[in-house]
Amino acid sequence: MSELIANLLNLSHEYGADERFVLLGGGNTSVKDGDTLYVKASGYSLGSIGAEGFVKMSLKALSKMWDADLPDDESEREKAILQMMMDAREEGEIARPSVEALLHALLPERYVVHLHPAIINGLTCSRSADKGVKTYFPDALWVPITNPGFTLATVIRRLQEKYLREHGESANVIFLQNHGVFISADTADGIRASYDAIMETLSRALVRRPDFSRVNYPESDVEIIREALSSVLPSDEGWSFMVNRELTHYLESYERSYPIRSSYTPDHIVYSGVAPLWVPTSVLLSQDTAGELATLIEDFKQKHGVLPKVILVERLGAFANSSRALTLFVDTIKVAVFTESFGGPLFMEQQYIDFIRDWEVENYRAKVAQ
Repeated sequence: MSELIANLLNLSHEYGADERFVLLGGGNTSVKDGDTLYVKASGYSLGSIGAEGFVKMSLKALSKMWDADLPDDESEREKAILQMMMDAREEGEIARPSVEALLHALLPERYVVHLHPAIINGLTCSRSADKGVKTYFPDALWVPITNPGFTLATVIRRLQEKYLREHGESANVIFLQNHGVFISADTADGIRASYDAIMETLSRALVRRPDFSRVNYPESDVEIIREALSSVLPSDEGWSFMVNRELTHYLESYERSYPIRSSYTPDHIVYSGVAPLWVPTSVLLSQDTAGELATLIEDFKQKHGVLPKVILVERLGAFANSSRALTLFVDTIKVAVFTESFGGPLFMEQQYIDFIRDWEVENYRAKVAQ
């Protein structure tokens, strides 16, 4: 194993095993070796990835994508881009590369690590994100929200060209609205130094951290909701329940729950759904809890086009249909609290939520990750 690949694996495992930086199959990493890009395959977990989890791609072939004549129709364009990405793999490669492979190839530094730490997304998912980036990280590049994949790479390419003209070098820290951060460096230690500096700076800026201490709850009420959910919306893993002091604060009323009622990033959409379903206390007290839940679930499906993965019950707690959904919902709570330090929460706009929900690339990633 070459030193470059060993360093790439070490970086991937280091950040992938740390829940402050990576959850489930999130994030991606890469290294360049001559004309070859080694980039994480879609759906692999950074914490446990081996050398076989990286796809070898031709940097020359990837660079030709910028001059490709792409269809105007969005669906056809996505198919063409995916095929070009697959064609850019070196001979013998069969895994599907990360959707961000073109962006990894675009950045000139040898190593690239893209992560979504909750504390960083507390900034990127806030109302004052652009101002905050300029204040705390004046040398970084800020990228307003856009669709991921080829569209994102195109936007960053244009912004990098402008940055290069103004600064004489490209930016190696790139903050993405409602997405996370890309960091590039020519050494693995350079990546670590940048992440350490960012995390330390944001930690000092926080006005408070989430309080996940235990609280008492009526177990009988939990069982009423769980049984009703199991009858109207069965889950392979069963409906798990969670409550803590922070969540209790948000569930005091529908109005107070606003900061946890939608999607902050693509990972939240993929794993915990486009939004949680709100269930008022009256449903718990009803003579027909299952019937009223069924009505709320059907209304949710009509509105969002999908079934809910997380259920919020007023003044009780949260139910999730899988451990993955619960993990990312906890992250939603963390991001919501961290946004308080930077002007308050800013969810993804509906058009971007709809794109991620229907995007074949993200559906594939979620399937492989399972």
